[in-house]
Amino acid sequence: MNIRKKIYPAVAALLAAAVLAGCGSSGSSLEIVGAPEDGTYAQVSTTEPPAAESEIDSSEESTDTSADESKADVPVEVKPGYSGPIVASLDDEPEAIRNAPAYDTESAKTYFDLMPKIRELANSVDDNFKLASFGSSTPSSESLKKLENEIYKLSANGHKVSLIMADLKTCSGVAYSSTRKMCTQSTIKSVYVGSVLEGFVNCVAENGAFMRNTIEFSDNDSYGKLRDIYGDENFKKWCTETGVDTSFADDYYPRNGSAKDLFKLWTKLYCVLNDEGLSTGFARYYADSANSAAKEQLGDRYPVQTKAGWENGRDPDKPYDPNEAVDADYTDGDPSNDECAMNDSGIVYTEKGPYIFVIFTDISFVDMKDHKDDNPLLDITEALHDVQASL
Repeated sequence: MNIRKKIYPAVAALLAAAVLAGCGSSGSSLEIVGAPEDGTYAQVSTTEPPAAESEIDSSEESTDTSADESKADVPVEVKPGYSGPIVASLDDEPEAIRNAPAYDTESAKTYFDLMPKIRELANSVDDNFKLASFGSSTPSSESLKKLENEIYKLSANGHKVSLIMADLKTCSGVAYSSTRKMCTQSTIKSVYVGSVLEGFVNCVAENGAFMRNTIEFSDNDSYGKLRDIYGDENFKKWCTETGVDTSFADDYYPRNGSAKDLFKLWTKLYCVLNDEGLSTGFARYYADSANSAAKEQLGDRYPVQTKAGWENGRDPDKPYDPNEAVDADYTDGDPSNDECAMNDSGIVYTEKGPYIFVIFTDISFVDMKDHKDDNPLLDITEALHDVQASL
């Protein structure tokens, strides 16, 4: 699949400052560390991923972070086609990344053993085209009404909305049409990079620059290189462990994934990001990921680890028609990835405790005019947060 075909040349300059490096975008004008000046890369064989260079316990119940030396300290020869480590100075990063982790990491680890229960509860909820709560704690009626109103607003004119959130302390949450098949767009990059962190001991030294670009800037080319280099085997293992069909790992941007699928994978990612023996400091780059509504809406109040996804998918001058075929000029040439989307996913660390969330919509990226203040997911993000606060 030609998933990295460049698109929207007419708007590339306008969107560069907004880091339009996400799924289906034309790329970012920000510095991409590790990319040659001509924008090309050496070819990397995709026939066989590199073997993991040490056996790492992938069970989320394991919290042992001891190691003879961290992954970042292992001397690694950078192979042709690899990006090498992160060389950008932390001093040049946004404040959230410089200060990460800005929460009690030891407290965060106490929730590791609850992840199978969280997934089991999420699987049990009946939320087909309705807002439903699950777990032992019940959200306030006021917060549920507010969230319901935001869902209706986003659903106007035939738009699709799907979401799920779980508070880890109470093992309770809410969901709305969370099994609805929708395109993940670039939210999938979050969990794929997590599977690389867990499965390949030298990945940050080998390809830290690609990994940073993928998470912080949502750079498609860097993500594609990681998929070429590390393959899908460990990602499929994550799917199996979390109860997600392994076909989710087949496509770079699954069109038939669901918010619940991604949510269950984030329960695995939570454990990796909060295990220093596995994340080796890389978790900080999830703290200020491009175009995340949760980062924009809640990041000034709480530490977050998020990954958004987006797709233009239509002519911005035409009214939305959910049944209309997408104009080829507004797609990236990949028939499995030609849908409008404004999505977000991640973890929010509140004073009450952390929660994991996923929001999928088929609202076009062009509706997010300046890529910050007009993000259509800001209000629903706040409403979802109010539900968690009421649990």
